Amino acid sequence: MIYSYCNKCKAESAGDVCQQCGKKASPAAQRNVWSAHFLPLSDGRTWKSILMVLVLAVGLCLGILFGLEALLSGSARTAQMWQGNLPALIFSILPIGLVLSFLLLFLQGKEILVYVLDPKGAHLQTWHEPSRKKSWARLQTADPSLNVQNQNGSMMHLAQERHMVWQDVQSVKYRPQSCTILLYHTPHCAPMVLRLPQNEYELAAAYVAKYCIGK
Repeated sequence: MIYSYCNKCKAESAGDVCQQCGKKASPAAQRNVWSAHFLPLSDGRTWKSILMVLVLAVGLCLGILFGLEALLSGSARTAQMWQGNLPALIFSILPIGLVLSFLLLFLQGKEILVYVLDPKGAHLQTWHEPSRKKSWARLQTADPSLNVQNQNGSMMHLAQERHMVWQDVQSVKYRPQSCTILLYHTPHCAPMVLRLPQNEYELAAAYVAKYCIGK
C-alpha cells in the first residue's frame, strides 16, 4: 500500500494524497509498504539452498580427502579407501544435515515480513514471537531489547533487517505466478526476495520497475 508524507502538514497519509490538506505528494515522498506471513519450513528456495550447501560440503570433503590421498599415496591406496567406511561416513552428511535443518526450521515457526520500498531502495524487517527457542533456531541470541509491543498489546521480536539501495541492484526477476520479486546484488546469487500478497504484486512490481529500468 502506498503511503505519503506531507511536509506542509508534517503527517503521513495512506495513498498519494494528504488527508489533511488534499495535496498530492511527490514521488520522492511516497513509499510502498506491505507485510507477509512466511513459514521457512515450507519454503522451497530455503530447502534448495540447504541442499546445495550440503552437496557442496560432501563434494569438498571427497575432493580434499581422496585428492590428497591420491597425491601422497597413489591411486592404489585411494581405491582401497573407497572400499572402506569413509565414503559412507562422508555421504552421511546429507541425511544428517537435512534432519538438523528440518528441526531448526521447524523450531523457527512463522515469521512476519515487513517490506518498505522508498526512493532510496528496498527494506525488509523479519519479526517473530519473542522466544529463546525461536532465536536460537535462527542461530541468534535472544536479545530482549529487540522486542517491540504491537498496537494490540502483543510483543514481537525483530530478528533481522536487510536493506538494498536501488543503485546496488544488478538484476531483477519478476515472478507473478508465485507473487515474488527477486532483487539481485550479485547476479544469480543470494537475492533479496520480496514476497507479496496477490493484491499487492502489481503495485510493487511497478514501483520496482520505476527505479530498476533495464535491470
